[in-house]
Amino acid sequence: MQKRSTSPSPISTAFYSTAVQIFAQCRLPLRKWFKKAARSLPWREPIDTAGQKKKWSDLTARRSPYAVWVSEIMLQQTQVAAVVPYFQNWMARFPTVEALARASEEEVLRAWAGLGYYARARNLHRGAQKMVSLEKRPVTVEEWERIPGIGPYTAGAIVSLAFGMRAPILDGNVVRVFSRLLGLDFLPGKGTAEKHLYWELARLWADAAQPGELNEALMELGALVCTPVNPECARCPLPFSCSALQGGRQNELPPVKPRARVEEVSAVALRAVSGGKVLVETRAPGSFLAGHAMFPLFHGAEAPSWRATFQQRHPGLKIVEARPAHTFRHAIMAKRYVVTVWELTVVRNAAYEPTVGSHWFPEPEADRVLTNALARKIWTRP
Repeated sequence: MQKRSTSPSPISTAFYSTAVQIFAQCRLPLRKWFKKAARSLPWREPIDTAGQKKKWSDLTARRSPYAVWVSEIMLQQTQVAAVVPYFQNWMARFPTVEALARASEEEVLRAWAGLGYYARARNLHRGAQKMVSLEKRPVTVEEWERIPGIGPYTAGAIVSLAFGMRAPILDGNVVRVFSRLLGLDFLPGKGTAEKHLYWELARLWADAAQPGELNEALMELGALVCTPVNPECARCPLPFSCSALQGGRQNELPPVKPRARVEEVSAVALRAVSGGKVLVETRAPGSFLAGHAMFPLFHGAEAPSWRATFQQRHPGLKIVEARPAHTFRHAIMAKRYVVTVWELTVVRNAAYEPTVGSHWFPEPEADRVLTNALARKIWTRP
């Protein structure tokens, strides 16, 4: 591979030459290690390529592009062990892009409940709807990036892993391995020259035979051996190529990204029951957990005055009994919610009409309509 004359990154000729040499030394031993150490994961299963030629006409897929897509979105901000059962359930429920496109948003959110970062599920849904409207299924990175919710990393992963094309992948595992192999003491900040450098390295790494396997092996090395804390260098297939190990800096590189300050938020949730039916609200656009089916929820400054706010929101309801049921903690990103659940018995006056977005469900059916983990924790009695 020749050096590009107009590289967007600050790669010097000397650094570039060093990276080329190190990557050339690493590819074969890493491939051998990967063949022995690779985990058996459901999204890695090969597919019958004959059945793919009709839908992916430009190139025969070695794996289901849809399965790779779903798994890569699920794996964002989520550990592999947590993703496996969700992936299996998702593929059983929405086995094809067409099945996902036909589903309602409520069905999609219910299948996602517990994984968090629900925008990912909505983007998958929107992406499937976009895809079934296309005359030609996406194959290249550029085509995949036109699908809602798919950025450079996900597009590269799909193209590389599903089609075996030469496309870069840059996730946290890859960044960590590159940092240690090449002695890079910086992270790929957003919109910076450092970010361009890491992407250029990822392109260089994938510019070889069997790029999909190479990319996956690199990510697997970061996940299983070259871990964030206490990397198992004795198990590494690349010890003689690693700058960090040779310099005794494997626990220093890459530098630790400062953690966001954790904010604790008080919240009150209500299980309001009337005549054997429970009140569920659809969260308003722009609010916390927007679009989700949720029990009446008051957090932050709203929590202390929940009674008055509930009565204002539902003027036709009268609370005849209220008792605290239980308290639990629930983490969402950098916030830790301390939620106190109250069980209410309410009566509806003659003029009562449900407010916009509120619904009453028979108690046995309540769990069916809940679309997120927080709502299910509220509903589950300890």
